[in-house]
Amino acid sequence: MSDNDKILGISLMADQAEMIQKMTKQLGPIVMIFIGLSAILSFVVLYNLNNINIAERLYELSTIKVLGFYNREVTLYVARESIILAIIGILAGFGLGNLLTGYVIRQAETNNVIFPLTIKPFAYLVAVLLMVIFNLVVVYITHRKLQKIDMVAALKSND
Repeated sequence: MSDNDKILGISLMADQAEMIQKMTKQLGPIVMIFIGLSAILSFVVLYNLNNINIAERLYELSTIKVLGFYNREVTLYVARESIILAIIGILAGFGLGNLLTGYVIRQAETNNVIFPLTIKPFAYLVAVLLMVIFNLVVVYITHRKLQKIDMVAALKSND
């Protein structure tokens, strides 16, 4: 067939399959970079939200501590809000994440290669577990920070 002048090119299915496998393997490190950067961003956002929450409510938290609440109770008071926001974020992230993933996959498609949108349940589980771990770490850091609040200075500064 290659000797025939009327045939412009020959493409074997095995060659195309091999090319697609190479393309898919090259996407692996890029996906891992996205996952790593997303994890860092999630942790930083959670940490900053808790810091802002504490900074804005320092007077209120100091008043609660002066009234006799234990450090653990004050931490749980702040942590509940963080946990509720994390749950809302996880649920919203499932829907918005699917839309964003679909968009990215459509942008990566070519005329020869179309990627199906398949997200395994394990990926959702890993995302939820990472958020829970990040939230627990941030709550622990918050607990340590709340223990060091100078109640007298915080209560005087609002006057």
